[in-house]
Amino acid sequence: MPPDVDVAVVGAGIVGASCAWHCASAGLKVAVLEAAGPAEGTTATNMGQVLVEDGSPAEFELTRYSVRLWHELAQELPAEAEYRPIGTVWVAETDQDLQVAERRHRFFQDKGIRSELWDSERLRQEEPQLRAGLPGGLLVPDDLVVTAAPVARWLLDKVRSSGGTVRDHTPVRGLARGQVELAGGGRVSATHIVNAAGVASPRLSPGVPVRPRKGHLIYTDARPGFVRHQLIEIGYVARVLDVRADSISFNVQPRPGGDIRVGSSRQLDRWDLTVDPAIVRGMVDRATEFLPAIGRFPLERAATGLRPASSDGLPLIGAWPPQDGVWLATGHEGLGITMSLATGRLLADHLVGRRSEIPIEPYLPRRVLGRAAHQPET
Repeated sequence: MPPDVDVAVVGAGIVGASCAWHCASAGLKVAVLEAAGPAEGTTATNMGQVLVEDGSPAEFELTRYSVRLWHELAQELPAEAEYRPIGTVWVAETDQDLQVAERRHRFFQDKGIRSELWDSERLRQEEPQLRAGLPGGLLVPDDLVVTAAPVARWLLDKVRSSGGTVRDHTPVRGLARGQVELAGGGRVSATHIVNAAGVASPRLSPGVPVRPRKGHLIYTDARPGFVRHQLIEIGYVARVLDVRADSISFNVQPRPGGDIRVGSSRQLDRWDLTVDPAIVRGMVDRATEFLPAIGRFPLERAATGLRPASSDGLPLIGAWPPQDGVWLATGHEGLGITMSLATGRLLADHLVGRRSEIPIEPYLPRRVLGRAAHQPET
């Protein structure tokens, strides 16, 4: 019997939605299977930042490509996406941080990424709420912010309009060759199966080295104009790459309604979604070190999410050799929103044999074969 669909995508977060949309746009018949509701997991709780990062050459290429795809899609996005190209300012706390900013600036210039190096005076002019004495920062003006959940739902609507199906509240029990076994009974047959289940991806594809990295997010009351850009400390990238301990970094973002989102925290191998008051307090304290007034703001609420962290810091995109016909789109850690569009495009290109704009090889899951999921790289 012929398969029900060409591609079955398991997971309807922003990454799964992007994979489904790109596959449908390539002419493939698609079914999306989601255990809960579309975009109700990690996609629902995040900063929504879309930014170029340079933690490694492969990370840089994928984030640069995806940021461009986000800008290209901007005119089509629904108003609920709250697309805003407000830029990122990487804030230096020390002279050593400023040297990092200078190196990043030179690197971005060499690669054609717009950036501006700010001294202490310019930083205070542009972001007057930052405390005096900070040595400077780096503006990346083409970074942007979106609200991810409405984007994911919009992409899924486009899948439906292309003749695909989206089945929510349909948990998956397992993946067999050409078959998605549903927890409630029944199967969906597919030529290709995409495991985009985030932190649940190892349950469906045993051996995939992805672990949960819990994060907190704080929402303040409305403070229009308090900050103008997304503000992130220079040390943020190093803390993301270090999985050996819990961490807190300064990351603050203005929202369209005037409220402020405050991040960010990381706790490896934590599955619970309860809010930890000590972590929240630590995040506020860290933010106050850069923005003294923020410590006096009423906090509206705090929420948590689970980032799917791979063993080597890069997402897993492509065929998973231990499971014939299964493809992975997982392991993006905190860059799932940023990398989602590029992940979907790369995967669809690979499935239909179309030449990709960037090589997929650095992200292929075969690189991690043999690594135990419980063994983090340090």
